[in-house]
Amino acid sequence: MMNHFAVSLRKAFPSMKRSGASSSMASARFSGAAATPSSRTQDVKDENETDHFRTLGFERTFTIPLDELKAKYKHLMKELHPDRHATASKEVTSQKGSMATDVTRAYGVVGDPLSRALHLLELHGTPIEEVNDQSIVDHAFLFEVMEIREQIEDASSDEELRPILQLSLAKKDEVIDQLAEAFRYGRIDDAKRYTAKLQYWARIEETIVDKMTSVHKQ
Repeated sequence: MMNHFAVSLRKAFPSMKRSGASSSMASARFSGAAATPSSRTQDVKDENETDHFRTLGFERTFTIPLDELKAKYKHLMKELHPDRHATASKEVTSQKGSMATDVTRAYGVVGDPLSRALHLLELHGTPIEEVNDQSIVDHAFLFEVMEIREQIEDASSDEELRPILQLSLAKKDEVIDQLAEAFRYGRIDDAKRYTAKLQYWARIEETIVDKMTSVHKQ
């Protein structure tokens, strides 16, 4: 049976889903394009598992330098650009277009810490399902998230929201560091727990940014 904290968190975040929020991290943590929910539903084509790391020419790892990722993406898209295949057959042109779509999708997934972690877990055969992510984290963490959620609801200006956002980003940074270490040493259970926590911090960040935007529109 779902515990009290899990029920409260579900009410607090009714739209919780496995989507990557915009990342504020620099260098190896990425601030590149975030993956959309639809990109993750296409992670598995038919019965063949799609490896977005392989699509981009990288090994399966959580830590990839941002400059290398961007350089590889630009190189691949340049090679697949329609102008380079203007005289090719319709079949080849279509194939290159499909490959370009795959590369763009892979860049979005690998470029966002949350979607990258989720994808690594999927490739490992231990995916996190939306319905059970609350069972992975501890009660103390859920309580912390509930308190922050209440602070967000009580805030009525950017001045009040900004420190909450800074705190959530710091927490997000911390979890990303923990994720990198967990994946580095093959601690999959820890990686799942930290990924679940990252889902919450990403959702909190999104909630704060949305509220800041709505405050400005009033």
